[in-house]
Amino acid sequence: MICKKLEECINGELQNNSLEKCDNKNRMNCIESSDRRSAVKCEENKKRYVLENTKKNHVILYKMDGGIIAEDKSVPLNTSKCDYLFVIGEATPTVVLTELKGVNVPKALIQLKGTLLLYKNVFRKFGHVYARAIVTSSTPNLKASPEYVNLERMIRKDYKGNIKIVEKQFNEKDIEL
Repeated sequence: MICKKLEECINGELQNNSLEKCDNKNRMNCIESSDRRSAVKCEENKKRYVLENTKKNHVILYKMDGGIIAEDKSVPLNTSKCDYLFVIGEATPTVVLTELKGVNVPKALIQLKGTLLLYKNVFRKFGHVYARAIVTSSTPNLKASPEYVNLERMIRKDYKGNIKIVEKQFNEKDIEL
């Protein structure tokens, strides 16, 4: 199932009104946290991304793969999706798409782009959209690869954001995105 109410859900969470009528059978798996904690993190297989919430904004952490987008017969085979979505509630909310990947960095970029395209109408309403890939091995020089170039251009031009690829663990302050 691909959630069709993500925008409604985000707006409801930021206004402290959880979505009452949610069609997503995986609703319990969608939202990992939704509050003003000082650090919001996602991790899997020794890879971790930590968003340091220095401004104490409301931050929602969504599980995309297996939550917002859950594999079933309604989801096209090989639908590209990232692992997590951070929504930072400011005057104009900000989004951080996060993929925790092993060694296949080009695949991580494809998954980030797939999520952007799947929810482009939702993400265009945000002030900024950032993409983060946390990988196991050293990051190869991808600046010339088509996957990197296309995603970087799209994020910079259409979403006023950037992309960062780092090894194993990344702590990032909300004021330094």
